[in-house]
Amino acid sequence: MQSLEQADRCHFFHPGTHAYDHATGALEGFIVTEGHGIHLTDAAGREYIDGFSGLYCVNVGYGRDEIADRMAEQCKRLSYYHTYVGSSNEPVIELSQRLIEQWAPPGMVKVFYGMSGSDANETQIKLVWYYNNILGRRNKKKIIARDRAYHGSGIVTGGLTGLPVYHANFVRRSIACCACCVPTTIATPRPA
Repeated sequence: MQSLEQADRCHFFHPGTHAYDHATGALEGFIVTEGHGIHLTDAAGREYIDGFSGLYCVNVGYGRDEIADRMAEQCKRLSYYHTYVGSSNEPVIELSQRLIEQWAPPGMVKVFYGMSGSDANETQIKLVWYYNNILGRRNKKKIIARDRAYHGSGIVTGGLTGLPVYHANFVRRSIACCACCVPTTIATPRPA
């Protein structure tokens, strides 16, 4: 039987990871086994404070019984159903109404749910392009993005990201992008 690390290297394709480095062990693996509050425990039993909040997706902390209980209750009733082409479900309708009626700023009338920042940024770009298309401005596609800033891992958002590791092997940076410099008082040379 393979170790957990060997099985991970052999059978799982990690997003945002150089596949060869991971497969050969040049990139050290990190296997998390537990989470409670802000703390994580890895496969070797070491504890960490998760300053990234699960890559910004676990802002309420790990191991929250009230959330796990509610999720289990909902999964027994309906674990998932998509919202494409006008389909919906009770939880998404109720949450959307609650967000708009109780927390939305004036003028906001609808909610769109995404699964990540990359997804959210890709969707915003699509909405802006769609909006301009229906107004007859079909050539209005340029997006202004900060140079050397992370905007996501999708094709378009990766192209907007001014960090070559996120786009160089997939798409040209120039994809509908106008880069602006990061304001700083310290000059740093740009790589050639």
